[in-house]
Formats: sequence, C-alpha cells, structure tokens
Amino acid sequence: MGAVSGFRSKPQQSSFLSKMRQALKAQVAKRPMAERAQKATLMAAAGRNGSLQTVAEVIGEEAIPVVQYLKGKRNISEFKIAESIRAEVNSVRKMLYAMQTNNLVSYYRKKDRQKGWYISYWTLNDPGFGHLAVATKKHKLQQLKERLHKEEVNHGLFYICSGLCVRLEFDRAADISFKCPECGSTLLHQDNSKTIEQLRQKIGELESEKSKPGQR
Repeated sequence: MGAVSGFRSKPQQSSFLSKMRQALKAQVAKRPMAERAQKATLMAAAGRNGSLQTVAEVIGEEAIPVVQYLKGKRNISEFKIAESIRAEVNSVRKMLYAMQTNNLVSYYRKKDRQKGWYISYWTLNDPGFGHLAVATKKHKLQQLKERLHKEEVNHGLFYICSGLCVRLEFDRAADISFKCPECGSTLLHQDNSKTIEQLRQKIGELESEKSKPGQR
C-alpha cells in the first residue's frame, strides 16, 4: 500500500516537533531581548538628559516616552498621549498622576460633550524637573552619608553569606552561630574597606555637583 499523503513516520514526526520547539524557543527568547533593548534605549536617553534621568529614578523609565512626547506641547489629552506612545490609557494616566504629584506636569479637566465624561489635558511643568532633581540629589546624598556612617562604625565587622543571601553585622552573625538564616551556609568575614572608599567617592561627586551654580 502506498504511503498516505501528509503522513509522517515517527522519525519525521520527531524531527518536525523538534524544529517547532526550537522555533517557539527562538520566538520566546526574542521577547526579553526586545524588552531589554527598549529599556536600554530609554536609559541611554535618560543618561544624556538630566531631566529624563530624574524621571527614570523617581517615576520609572516607562515614563520617559511621556515626557519626550509632551516636550514643547501644551494641553494634550491623556488619550492622545497614550495613542502616540502606543501605551494603555490607564498606564499613561497612572504615570501622569505620579508626575503631577512630583510637580512635573499640570492639567485641567474638560467634559466631553459627546461622550459625557471628563478628559484631562496635560502640560509639562519645566521648572519642576530642576526642583525635583535637586531634591532627589539631596535625598540620595543623605542616604549615602547614613550608609557610610554605618559602614565606618562597623568597619571590619561584617559577615556575608557565600550565596549572597544576607550581609550581617558581627553581633547578629554571632547570635546565629555564623550560619546563614536563609540557606544554612557558613557566613564569611567581609572587608568593607572598598565599600567605604566607594561611598566616600560617590558622596564627593554629589557634593561637587551640588556646589555648581544652579544646583542648590
């Protein structure tokens, strides 16, 4: 009897399924790569622009396209913004409200006569970006100084899990017999001299930026 058209032998079926799996894996692998590429593009833009960098730190990098689109425009509806940057309206609205909380945008509401609901129209508040950048740097500087104080007070007294589960001060590590509370491995002594050096350097950089004209 002749072979039935379209019928595959077991080896053929195995080869076919293997190719399908490989193709599916390739498609799935492309998604995170595309997401990483998009994120890298946004963060590169933020690195070139102090205002965008502040937005990325405080609101999130997903808000960068909103700022870029609104730049130089006035009274743009959230629906228009969402359509232009290809994002969900609810997501855009959430970002805009977060920006408004930080005084980065202003808006007014107007009732749509046809649809019967209110629509918000948004405009960037350019001075707000400078004020937020200064406040963010001050907060970051304070956090770094507090961290440096803790590192200096406990210089040479830190213990860390080999699996990086925890990092504990001597007293706490001794209380649990120098065993990691997460994985049970032995806690190892950590010299935090390099950490102290890096913190001092970062603090110096921020204080140098703060002393520049227009940065106070």
